[in-house]
Amino acid sequence: MINTYVPFIGHEEQKNLKNSIKQNYISTFGPTVAKFENTFSKIFNFKYTVALNSGTSALHAALIASDVKANDIVIVPSYTFAATANAITYVGAIPWFFDCDKDFILDLKKLNTILKKKTKIINKRLILKKNGKTVKCIIPVQTFGQNIEFKKFEDFAKKNFLKIIFDSAACHEPKIFKAKKSLSSSYCFSFNGNKTLTTGAGGMFATNSLALANKVKILSSVGKKMTKYDYHLIGYNYKMTNLQASIGLAQLKKLDLIIKKKKKLFNFYKNNLKLNRSSKIIFSNNFTNWVFGIIVQKNNQFSKIKELFNQNNIQLTYFWKPLHLQKPYKKFMKENILYCTNIWKRIVILPSHPGININNQKTICKLVNKYL
Repeated sequence: MINTYVPFIGHEEQKNLKNSIKQNYISTFGPTVAKFENTFSKIFNFKYTVALNSGTSALHAALIASDVKANDIVIVPSYTFAATANAITYVGAIPWFFDCDKDFILDLKKLNTILKKKTKIINKRLILKKNGKTVKCIIPVQTFGQNIEFKKFEDFAKKNFLKIIFDSAACHEPKIFKAKKSLSSSYCFSFNGNKTLTTGAGGMFATNSLALANKVKILSSVGKKMTKYDYHLIGYNYKMTNLQASIGLAQLKKLDLIIKKKKKLFNFYKNNLKLNRSSKIIFSNNFTNWVFGIIVQKNNQFSKIKELFNQNNIQLTYFWKPLHLQKPYKKFMKENILYCTNIWKRIVILPSHPGININNQKTICKLVNKYL
């Protein structure tokens, strides 16, 4: 089976794991987590990071640290992984679903138009006119691990008195994060096994704010500060283990190689796919995305390609289904979500991991070209 994504694991990860076991640093206690945090901070240009057991935990802790409370409203794209919305509900807040633009990023133009109609600012708070609830936060998502205009979103958040958390779960291209960051911004990463950079399972909260980082560190440590059983607030058992961090350190060491291999793969797809004018690729010339995608013209074209792929032992399934269409989220507010509603069944994600050999690459392109 040619999978959509598998971890790029080798000798370095095995060596680090053996060393951790030999030194008996297998739990959350030990020096490896701090080393992983510091290394990640340097590579991704953050002042402070907190390694956690999942990207979902990072989002949950970020919301609490941003003072998002029960009945607050949080702006989020419908086209995202469930964890983005789930974390909002964990704090008792309410997701407010919006559409994405043609790059699959939260559509600020549409958002701005709707906020002008449905909200007002009172005493530096954005209030929903119909019920008086506070719109507290916005979570832009770096869909497919793409670049995003951070400052544009930060300026929007500042103008509307919103806290901002970037869902960077799938974005592991360090060049994207070289830009100057606002002190008030939080970034949440995932290191799941299907990500460019993996620790098996795991996540990272990143920021340039010492206050935010300290709060997330306490939250993730069951509410403890320094002494073993001295609790300062009700926290969560969200810390990353040293075993996970040891894998992460090996991954960071060869991250340039992983990205180089992925870039070569994606360029091969770009240069060898012979698509008709009605199809479009999801590709960046400047940065390496998490996955390589094709947008086909009709829903049945996805089904035809899936059939061809399955016959040739190649994995293909639908990517994200917009959350506002799904049972657990239908009760929440939503606004004119036309683009992602109409396009999600037409997104074909090709195998995107760096271990795909040239023969498999040729087979994939041949099958896509056969149909499109």
